[in-house]
Amino acid sequence: MKKRNCSAPLLIAVSLLIAGQVGLSAQSSGGQSGYDIMKLADERYTGDTAQYSLTMTLDSGRGAPRVREVSWYFKDFGDTEKTLMVFKSPRDVAGTGYLSFSYDDDDQDDDMWLYLPAMKRIRRITGSGKNDDFMGTDFTYEDLGSRNLGKDNFTLRGEEVVDGESCWVVEAKAKDSRDPYGRRLIRLRKDSYIFISVDYYDRQDRLLKTLRVSGIGKIDGIWTARKMEMTNMQNKHSTTIEMSNIQFNIPLDDNLFTVTNLERGDRR
Repeated sequence: MKKRNCSAPLLIAVSLLIAGQVGLSAQSSGGQSGYDIMKLADERYTGDTAQYSLTMTLDSGRGAPRVREVSWYFKDFGDTEKTLMVFKSPRDVAGTGYLSFSYDDDDQDDDMWLYLPAMKRIRRITGSGKNDDFMGTDFTYEDLGSRNLGKDNFTLRGEEVVDGESCWVVEAKAKDSRDPYGRRLIRLRKDSYIFISVDYYDRQDRLLKTLRVSGIGKIDGIWTARKMEMTNMQNKHSTTIEMSNIQFNIPLDDNLFTVTNLERGDRR
């Protein structure tokens, strides 16, 4: 059973495939390749269930930032991991729900659904729509989910010290020329294999977005990130997500993670 990296709730379940060439620091990595390191990150234990409260702050740099409160739920069903997000405030987005299924089969893409209470309908997110921004944030739908192993090639680029922590630096290059990210530069801590930053480059190899993760520590023995900030370097818009009321391995009803229940977001 694959344990995806969901400790940074929204996003960084990154599963990647090796590029063939390992990179200059293979010897200092104990012979590990970029793929080896990313697989360890992908499979680290993140709990069988989890529940968080999220505060999303969207800042355009013009006017007051917009703040949204969200409830987030996760459950591992064995061959499928399911995530539910429910917007609680402000009023214009309250009741909006997002449901995703992430499969152990690397050849099977995530299933995603969005419930919009104003329209009283569920919209399935498919194809190129997964590259759209999620609810006006700087995260795409695909950023929120898991990335299948076969979509990227990997190279271990070296090691860095970031905020006093020793990190691996792994480059992931997209195989599909239609992918909005030409490559990603990922830094993850050696002690926990948790992501500390990701730089996203567009197809012209210009820096598009940066993700910075902080507040990293253990909760119930599980490495957890409490804060992350995604910044669009081209338009200067940013989204900060802060986690609180974090609970792992608590009872969560299977029926919570159904498309039928998604329409009940205003009642949770």
